[in-house]
Amino acid sequence: MRNTPVVLVLLIALPALASRKPVEIPLTISPEGFVMVPATLGRTLSAHVIFDTGAGMDVLAPSVIEKLHGTPAGKFTAFRMWGDRLDVPLFTVSEISVGPVVRSNVVVGAWDMLDQLHLQGIVSVNDFREQPFTLDFVNKVMVFETAKSLAQRRRIGKTSPLKFDEQRGITLDLFSDFLIGNRPGQCEIDTGSPNATVATRFMAPLAIDKDGKDVKKREQKNSDGVTTVRYKTTLPKIALAAAPQIAIADAPTTFADIIYDCVVGLDFWLGKVLTIDISGRQLIVSDSSPAR
Repeated sequence: MRNTPVVLVLLIALPALASRKPVEIPLTISPEGFVMVPATLGRTLSAHVIFDTGAGMDVLAPSVIEKLHGTPAGKFTAFRMWGDRLDVPLFTVSEISVGPVVRSNVVVGAWDMLDQLHLQGIVSVNDFREQPFTLDFVNKVMVFETAKSLAQRRRIGKTSPLKFDEQRGITLDLFSDFLIGNRPGQCEIDTGSPNATVATRFMAPLAIDKDGKDVKKREQKNSDGVTTVRYKTTLPKIALAAAPQIAIADAPTTFADIIYDCVVGLDFWLGKVLTIDISGRQLIVSDSSPAR
């Protein structure tokens, strides 16, 4: 019974992978910098949701969960990259669909902030374990790949191994190896963050002076009320370790005491085509799509 959700996703997603032609849906970047895609919640509620590769799990606004008649499913404890603890109320909703991928009896988190921001929800990569997909920031579409189109992505793109942080099938976070300046690091892939955030222990090896004129220091409290110090500066380059030509130059970067080596944000992927194949454990990146 523990594998039932995975089986449901497999049965629903595989037809998209096996189909002749990839399915595309529109992808937009909101004025706030969120990646937005259309979705259907509970079979009847049309929504535009944030697609966030760093979210770990699907999260809906409490008002949306109420409309969907969600039923309580316990609580999940997680930690943000800043180290502060989150206790997330869980609910089961009847269905979430994005493009051809449909999940039934979905466990989601509830987050009050979404209602405050007038947002309906966040969809995570957890929904696409068996369905490879592409975030095409050139043509502004999200593509659900077939076996043939995925092979074509591999031919024209550069690949990097994917690594995972998974907790009991409830959350899934994606990591790959990057070069932070000239230093290797295992970075979370987080389209929900605008820029890169790097652990402060990288500052000395990168010869960055915390009190330097090009470094802006800011104190900020996290959700636990603990004061954290963040240092903002610009790195000459951040690149994929397996394909250093896939890079961003003059990268705005925040250094802070985070729980990861680094988090690579949306700015790294803008202007690129990012394919995520979770079952194949691969990241595929190019500067253009195959002929459409």
